[in-house]
Amino acid sequence: MGIWKQTAAQARNRRIFEIEFDDFLPRRIVDFHVHVFPRSVNPGRRPFSCAGHPLREYLAGDFFRDSARVYPGREVRGVFFGMPFQGWRQRANDLYVARACDCVHSFPVRLLDPATDSEERLRKDVAEHGFVGLKPYPDYVRGVARDRVRLHHMLPDWAMQVADEMGLLVILHLPRPGRLADPVNRRDIAGLCRRWPRARIVLAHVGRAYYLRNALIGLSPVADISNLWFDTAMLNNWEVLALLFRRVDPSRILYGTDTPIALAPGKSVEINDQYTYVTPVPWELSIHDSVGKLQFTSFLYEELRAIKRAVEETGWDGSFIEGLFFRNAMELLKSCVGSGKQERRKE
Repeated sequence: MGIWKQTAAQARNRRIFEIEFDDFLPRRIVDFHVHVFPRSVNPGRRPFSCAGHPLREYLAGDFFRDSARVYPGREVRGVFFGMPFQGWRQRANDLYVARACDCVHSFPVRLLDPATDSEERLRKDVAEHGFVGLKPYPDYVRGVARDRVRLHHMLPDWAMQVADEMGLLVILHLPRPGRLADPVNRRDIAGLCRRWPRARIVLAHVGRAYYLRNALIGLSPVADISNLWFDTAMLNNWEVLALLFRRVDPSRILYGTDTPIALAPGKSVEINDQYTYVTPVPWELSIHDSVGKLQFTSFLYEELRAIKRAVEETGWDGSFIEGLFFRNAMELLKSCVGSGKQERRKE
């Protein structure tokens, strides 16, 4: 285990788990937001910066070993997808994800690059490799300024036609600087869900609403869309989560972490209607504790703290907690009938 990983294998984190989480977490957990990638899919010399820690690969086996240390005594499952970067070997990453998943404990989601993919290949991959969903990403869009990317640039009609026909997940990383608070994004989300009602649209990171004002502006207009789900990956802000828990049908909220970054030491903080990360080592997305004043735990444990506080503030009970961490995800995954592996298991 690399020293950067913050898990209950370290005594101070074990104390956090025993005091704060052991009586709170259910016995079974599904992490709906996990990136896995073998080193062969990154053709460059520069490793992935995992919150400032160089990472050459993160495999499915690493996730299950780490989960046993993060959540002692729990059965953990995961929804896996690759690293959505231009220049990385998307095809190889997708095939690795498919091979690593059994659609029982791990579920494969396919990256989608509209510039290199095709409808024929997508249909074939879903049928042959059992993908339960698609993962588009703003970084795959070419020829459009980053702050002007729209959902239709990330998701061409042919891809959504496949997702709708097969009942696939579409896990969205919202573009544009305003994220969920951007009215263009909200109109596009509503239009996507209305036009393709059998697709299961998931807003990753609660639509990237990492600070409260963004959620106050953006959440309510999309909260009642019946084929729209929300994952909680990397949310460290309990007020955003409390708003989510109050406003959205509980069955459409999914626990996710953004592992492997979530295993790194750090915290997301809100400052004057903005957010940033604070980390013990330099990272291009963070403020760095250069004097070593702070003792950190993982982003993941900070996520759990925020979830627990939000549950306490909203008064939800054990059934809500079990749904958030396990039941909602499993019911959604079972409904993704486009998975070839799921169909083969029925035969």
